[in-house]
Amino acid sequence: MKTAERVVMVAILLVLSGGVAFVYFTMKANHQAILDGVARGDYEIPIETPPATTTPVAVPDNEDVWREIYPTTVPITIADVSVEASVADTLPERIKGLSGTPYLPMGVVKLFAFGAAGSHSIWMKDMNYAIDIIWVDETGVIVHLEENITPESFPESFGSPTPAWYVIEAAAGFVAANQIVAGDQVVLPVVLE
Repeated sequence: MKTAERVVMVAILLVLSGGVAFVYFTMKANHQAILDGVARGDYEIPIETPPATTTPVAVPDNEDVWREIYPTTVPITIADVSVEASVADTLPERIKGLSGTPYLPMGVVKLFAFGAAGSHSIWMKDMNYAIDIIWVDETGVIVHLEENITPESFPESFGSPTPAWYVIEAAAGFVAANQIVAGDQVVLPVVLE
């Protein structure tokens, strides 16, 4: 092979390698930008507050106190039990969950809206109290329950064997006190469905 042919082949290889490297690093940067945007909440669908319901909602007597911890709630019904739900519908909110909160009143729950079916595992990282966990499918049917999960169970995680779209965390004893079972219906605000 002549020297000129070798130079041309090396130049072609360098151009191809540079092109592949450029595409790789551009895609990697775009991927990181998307991940950063998800973490910031750039891709979240805003939830509008639903209109007030005429059904009374069971709330604790010390509403002023718990409203500081859970300032924005929406009314939902779990097996005919009306409660206020603090909604976690962004990735940062779902990651934080109830971690670090001092307590969860009996009339208030944490509602995780995932928008996709999955086992949606829950763990007790940085939790200060026990909870009941309820997994709900896309149609609002309760598909799995775990009761009295304590902070000491961390780092164990709990998931649903049946795919769920939502997870509800309630104060320990909520499921038993209200006789909630798999198959019961959860009624969510229209904006979350």
